[in-house]
Amino acid sequence: MVVHYRTPRESVEAAHAVVRAAPGVEVVVVDNASRDSIAEDLAREVPTARLLVEDANRGYGAACNRGARETERPLLLFLNSDALVQPGAVEALVAALDADPRAAAVGPRLENPDGTLQPSIQRLPSLRTIFFESSGLAALAGGRFPFRGHSATREDHSRTQAVESLKGAALLVRRAAFEHAGGFDEGFFLYGEETDLMARWRRLGWKVLFEPSARVVHTGGASGGDALFGRLHEGLALHVARHQGRTAATLARAVLRAGAATRYVLSLVTPGERGRARRARYRAALAGTRRA
Repeated sequence: MVVHYRTPRESVEAAHAVVRAAPGVEVVVVDNASRDSIAEDLAREVPTARLLVEDANRGYGAACNRGARETERPLLLFLNSDALVQPGAVEALVAALDADPRAAAVGPRLENPDGTLQPSIQRLPSLRTIFFESSGLAALAGGRFPFRGHSATREDHSRTQAVESLKGAALLVRRAAFEHAGGFDEGFFLYGEETDLMARWRRLGWKVLFEPSARVVHTGGASGGDALFGRLHEGLALHVARHQGRTAATLARAVLRAGAATRYVLSLVTPGERGRARRARYRAALAGTRRA
C-alpha cells in the first residue's frame, strides 16, 4: 500500500510500479486528506488501485493501520509515495519471509535515482546513539564502533541478514506479526513509527531481515524535505520515551536541541542555497524538539 500526502504524481508512479512489478497484487493508496487530484489521477492511470481517503492527516502510521484493516492479505507491503518497486523485488521479499517463519518483516536494497546505494540498515535509536549522532562523534568515526549512531552506521548491504532496524520507505510485513505487535503506534506522526514497531517485534521474538536482491528506488523528501526535519527529532524523542522512559527522553531532547543549535549556528556562514537549506532544516529541528 502507498501512503499519499499531496504528491499525486509520485503516488501514482509508486502504485503503477507495484502493478508492473507484481501483476495481480492488491494495490491500496491511503490518502491522508490531501484534497488534491489523486482520485482522478489513479482512476485514469492505475484503475486497479483502490483509494482510501482519510478525513484528516493523522500521520504515516495511522494511514498504514487503516490500509491494513481494509485488506485481508497475509503479507502487507508498506511504501512511501516516492518509492518505486523494481522488477523482481516483490518476489524476492516474499521468498525471504517464506524462508524464515520468525521474520516479521523484510526490507529491500534502497537505491537513489542514479542507482547508487541508499544505506537503509540502521540501529534502534537510544539516548546513547542519539548523543553520538548529535555530537558529531558518529560522523567523525565514519559510523564505526564504538561511536556508531542509529542512522550514522557503517553496515554491509551486500548480503541477506537479520538487522536491528531499517528505513521504512519500503517494507514487506507479515500480517500475523503486524497484528501481534498491535500495528503502528499512532502517537508517531511521521518518522520513528517503523523503528518503534521493530523494537516491539524484537521484544516479542520476531526478526527483521534485509534482502539486497530486492531493489526499490527511493527519492526521499518528496512530501516535505527539510521542512519536516523537526518531525524526525520528534520521532527520536518519542521513541526514547517509549522504550527508555521519561528521564532518558528528556535528556535525548536536550541533546537533540544542542546538536541542532550548533549546526544552525554553523549554517549561518554557509553560503548560497546550501546554507538556506541547512538553516531551514535546523530551524525545523529546533521547533520539533520543543514539541516532542
